[in-house]
Amino acid sequence: MEFLPAIVLYLEVFLLALVEKRVWKTPYTPLNCLMIPYAAVLGFCMLIDGKMDFTDFYYPSIWVWVIGIAVFFIPSFFLGIVYHAASRNQITQPVSVSPFTVHVLERTTQVVCLLFGLKIAYMLVACPHPPGSEEFGQLLAGGGFFGHLFTLFMVLFIIWVLLVDKNHKRYWFYLLFFLLVDLLYSVKGWLLLPFCGSILLRLLTGRMRMKIKLLLGVAVAGFLFFFTIYWIGFMSRAEEIRTHYGMLPSEYRKDVAAYIQKHFVTYLTAGVYGFSEDMAQGIYEERDISKIYTPFVNIARFLRGEEEMQDALNTYYLITTRADNGTNVRSFMGTLYVFLGGRHAAVYVFFFSCMVCTVFFIARQRRSLFLWAFLGWIYGMLFLGWFDPYVQTLTAITVPVFLVLLYELCWFAEDALHRKPARIRLQRWFT
Repeated sequence: MEFLPAIVLYLEVFLLALVEKRVWKTPYTPLNCLMIPYAAVLGFCMLIDGKMDFTDFYYPSIWVWVIGIAVFFIPSFFLGIVYHAASRNQITQPVSVSPFTVHVLERTTQVVCLLFGLKIAYMLVACPHPPGSEEFGQLLAGGGFFGHLFTLFMVLFIIWVLLVDKNHKRYWFYLLFFLLVDLLYSVKGWLLLPFCGSILLRLLTGRMRMKIKLLLGVAVAGFLFFFTIYWIGFMSRAEEIRTHYGMLPSEYRKDVAAYIQKHFVTYLTAGVYGFSEDMAQGIYEERDISKIYTPFVNIARFLRGEEEMQDALNTYYLITTRADNGTNVRSFMGTLYVFLGGRHAAVYVFFFSCMVCTVFFIARQRRSLFLWAFLGWIYGMLFLGWFDPYVQTLTAITVPVFLVLLYELCWFAEDALHRKPARIRLQRWFT
């Protein structure tokens, strides 16, 4: 039975989603954020199986996700039972944020916006590459000080999406400016991750309700952003390409629009279909744990004074469709399986689930804005699990570090202003 793995997976997702909602008292749990988007993308992959010049889908690859989801569920279930018992007579409090904290965060965001504004203005004058090109984006925020500043901007983006409402419309300025910076940076994942994570956070905290129009709105917004990034990139080189191929402007725009639409389908299915094709070919990559623990490997190399850093990106590209270029992503479970092997991947998923569900547990017991923001980042990483495990990147370390620094900045600024007693300053570490 070719479809047996898919049938088992969808039954598993349905049953575990019911259990998750029962024990955690919400459908917006880490496991659901990981497995439901994967199930949706898998369904789309099955629809285009063998069509649109795609290769035949290799259904046994689904078993890796079936097992991985089950392993992830074990810590979630037991921590969920503890949460269920601990909050039997307790209503989860919404996120709490003081006006002073908002004031400090606004000033911080304004400084970040100013620095990026100055950098963009300088590059528009001095950079030889046109805005929207990959070279322009890498020079803007591809590394160094502005690379880390962009990570801080992503953290602040999650916070402002969580807090924005009809009474605080000025927050939209920060969100729109981040959108502009990311369009120029031209990295789709670094908008999709904080955007999806913060939307899930608003659903979890009751600031939004799940509706069909919300799902459609998020899907349309994601496609438009994807389309815009590629459109700007192609238009920045329009004259060069049209001259080389002798194309009319209208013909060029039509071909670009058609390519972007096809590429969107390839991008959406890249991780799931990429892992399918990799398993069908017998897995090309050799096991390499440094690909999974890249942030820690690079920190160790930096401390030893080594110049060469490990790249988390997979170097093996596989052709899943003749209508587009190859893919080097393998989905969350697929990448772990490829580079760690079955047993090591299962151990990784188990302890990763323990950490994620612990953060989820504590966040729902506390009212800390910064803990909720960290949970939003985790949600974004899990939601994009159909693509690749973003926990491989340095942001897995820098995001919590920036949140701690923001927390300390807000606390010490308020402490300096109000001169809190030492007893209260000590209590904050235990509350």
